[in-house]
Amino acid sequence: MITYTIINQALCKPVADLVDICFPDMPDIDKYGEEDLEEMAEVFPEGTIIALDGDRPVGMGTGIFVNLDFDNLPLTENELLEIDGQSAHDPQGDFYYGSDFCVHPDYRGQRIGRGIYDRRKAVVVKHSKVGFAAAAVLPGYEKFKHNTDVHAYLDLVKAGEVFDPTLSMQMRNGFKIIRPIKDFFTYPRSDNWAALILWTPEDAG
Repeated sequence: MITYTIINQALCKPVADLVDICFPDMPDIDKYGEEDLEEMAEVFPEGTIIALDGDRPVGMGTGIFVNLDFDNLPLTENELLEIDGQSAHDPQGDFYYGSDFCVHPDYRGQRIGRGIYDRRKAVVVKHSKVGFAAAAVLPGYEKFKHNTDVHAYLDLVKAGEVFDPTLSMQMRNGFKIIRPIKDFFTYPRSDNWAALILWTPEDAG
């Protein structure tokens, strides 16, 4: 049975190991490690949701409150998430920005991602934030990047003509595509392209 909890110090090491399993090719600087998670557990534990199979972390989604201008994003996600090496979490920020998200490969297809996203959305609603923003990796773009512009790829995913393992799932969770963004973080499979996405409480109907 899958249960859900918020991050705590005891979970930081096994959750960091989970992130490594899910993103073996991503540079350490672009994903949460043990020390990053320890900081999250201290400054904003409510923002990081962990899915557990017994005592074993099998999914996670982390995030902080920030102020966002979608037309003038920082050049990288790290600049958004950190100020002078410390978490940029601002309790008064207008948006919840969801950074790392993953589900263990052996547990995919069990709606664990939906459970994590629902609990993160609940944080947005509880704290009366404008919305839940994120930068979606595009693993499916790897097969299209040599002959399809990223804008056209996003249109295909949006129309349901192409399935992207990450973005399609996020769209099923009510997120809307704002625009593609380049080099926000390192993700070689998509040539470092990602999609800026947004969910607002109004989208829940």
